[in-house]
Amino acid sequence: MEAKLYSEILAEFDNAPTRADKIAVLHKNDHPRFRSFLAMVYNPEFKFEVEIPKYRPAVEPAGLNFTYLDIEVPKLYRFILGHPKLEGSVLDEKRKKSLLTIVLESLHKDEAELLVKAITKKDLGVKFLTSRIIKEAYSDINIP
Repeated sequence: MEAKLYSEILAEFDNAPTRADKIAVLHKNDHPRFRSFLAMVYNPEFKFEVEIPKYRPAVEPAGLNFTYLDIEVPKLYRFILGHPKLEGSVLDEKRKKSLLTIVLESLHKDEAELLVKAITKKDLGVKFLTSRIIKEAYSDINIP
């Protein structure tokens, strides 16, 4: 699989003309971390608990960033209310906000926007990308 930014995958999804083509885009870009990201966004049981900080969007061109959303997905638990991995940790609001600032400034600006939408709206703002079509593409995904 060719490595793509999540924003590129979702742009391809958005540009696909038919429902079948949109599902094909999801199938073509299937990866456990991508599925996990979609589940965090579209499963109402996942509640992000972090304030979006002021940050400077990265100016690097796509592919030359310090990190990618695909790499950060396994670490997003730090911002999810009541996540089991946080049990016993001392991660206060100030530290969460600081960590999120670093992540947002290290991602490509389009991926940073996606992450902000995921946290604040629990929706990526992509037309026709719904929990229903995601479940159709990935029947075993953790979305009710």
